[in-house]
Amino acid sequence: MYVNNLMVSKDELVTATREDSVQFALDLIEKNDFLSIPVVEKSKFYGVITKELIFRYFYKLSNEKNQIISLSDFKVREIMTTGLPVIHLNDLVETAANLLYLNKSVFVAVLDEGGEFKGIITHTNIFKEFTSLFGLEKGKRIAVTAYDTPGQILKLTKIISENKGDIISCVVEDPRSKLAVKEIVIRVETNNFEHIVHKIENAGFKVNS
Repeated sequence: MYVNNLMVSKDELVTATREDSVQFALDLIEKNDFLSIPVVEKSKFYGVITKELIFRYFYKLSNEKNQIISLSDFKVREIMTTGLPVIHLNDLVETAANLLYLNKSVFVAVLDEGGEFKGIITHTNIFKEFTSLFGLEKGKRIAVTAYDTPGQILKLTKIISENKGDIISCVVEDPRSKLAVKEIVIRVETNNFEHIVHKIENAGFKVNS
């Protein structure tokens, strides 16, 4: 799946500008029950401002000055985080997930080929896609231990299809493992579940669940 099919469009986002006051940005964050919002002006992405960043920055500043600091006296540009990872509309969702993981960022900004801001990919977007990939809300789960040799998945899927099973998803867990066996997790819609499991076991596979 491509990023443009999964992202939250800029038209759906609540954003702040660099010249907004920090108090204004915090009000937006709290009003919408967010943890952060992008900093955007027209079609250009500049960074992010987060509730945690605001609280940490002004708690420290108040202690240093030994007085209460007004958030309205500061601009978003003074404390926002820049340098967030960006991705393009036609990049793969897997790339976005990897960027979120490596950078530990709250979101990945999505740009078009001209560099215009189009939206964001969040952890929630990735989790939803992960859930969809595994088909967690559909069918029944079959986890099979199989030797890591060519043709095993073909053999499994053939058994399922020949016995009136409709495969929703098929995932090989931990494909980087150096072990000689893998766990293949398949979700199936069928009225013939027990029969299919029996056929898989008879073919020499170990069914874990």
